[in-house]
Amino acid sequence: MRLVAVAWLLAQFAGLACAELQENIRSTYYSAEHRAGTTLLATLNHHSPIRQNSQIFHAYTGWNIQWDFRWWEERDGRCRITSNQTRLQVEITLPRLVSSDPAVRRRFDRYLGALRAHEMEHVAIGRRYARRIDEGIRRLPQMTSCAALSRAANTLGEKLLQEAVAAEREMDRQTAHGARQGATLLED
Repeated sequence: MRLVAVAWLLAQFAGLACAELQENIRSTYYSAEHRAGTTLLATLNHHSPIRQNSQIFHAYTGWNIQWDFRWWEERDGRCRITSNQTRLQVEITLPRLVSSDPAVRRRFDRYLGALRAHEMEHVAIGRRYARRIDEGIRRLPQMTSCAALSRAANTLGEKLLQEAVAAEREMDRQTAHGARQGATLLED
């Protein structure tokens, strides 16, 4: 009886695909040397390598989501996902201030804390959508062919990537690229 129960349990879980989310977050820094008589804003604007649409930004988070699924084809051609591995690669670019002025350092440290918190919201969006892609692919139903299953998995992933980009844009719009969260030097 015990063997039958174990066999039944194994049969119930045999159709579930294995999922795995791998994450790699890396921070890179650019140096910003502050000179006396110059505002912190001017210093960071001068040294920042981050420019988009004629705007200068002091930090940037870029991420990439990749998925790699495996399937099993039945004799009748039906196909199901057996495993999926999703990878989230993140690179956060932040300033590193060079200054011996303690007041400037304190101001920068407050700003950097708010800037980093804002960038981590970008990471959270990437992570949330990587999980949604991973779970969505893993939960795809069995399909009539492996070609149809592969198309469905990739279409799902691409659709969720587009949603993630839109979510990032909306978050930046609502926070004014972090300014409403304290990542601003405009009073400088």
